[in-house]
Amino acid sequence: SHVLSADAIYDVTPKVSVGGKIGYRFGEIRDAQTDGTEWFDSQALLLVGRLDYEVIRAWDAVGELRYLDAKEAEDSKAGTLIGVYHHINQNVKFGVGYNFTDFSDDLTDLDYESQGAFINILGKF
Repeated sequence: SHVLSADAIYDVTPKVSVGGKIGYRFGEIRDAQTDGTEWFDSQALLLVGRLDYEVIRAWDAVGELRYLDAKEAEDSKAGTLIGVYHHINQNVKFGVGYNFTDFSDDLTDLDYESQGAFINILGKF
């Protein structure tokens, strides 16, 4: 598979940032439930809208709306993700949250088992 993606965040005010992500996967997959010799086209589109709000100094609340459309499976899913991040310093932040969807924003992850709590460390430069 090949994945193309882009994301951006814009600081609306010193406390509020909005952002989005778009991702597209195209390629082929095999069905592991059969003999695995037949390949099928596989395309998916991911759309994410994001809002970050600085609650207090060095602490951010994050919310995302997510949409995934898997073309060949004729399936689409939507849901939310929430989290809280602490800025450790200017370049690193640590977060915890909950993904209410069963899909990931990693379009190479095809198992639909991503629902649940998460821990995340982000570097920004």
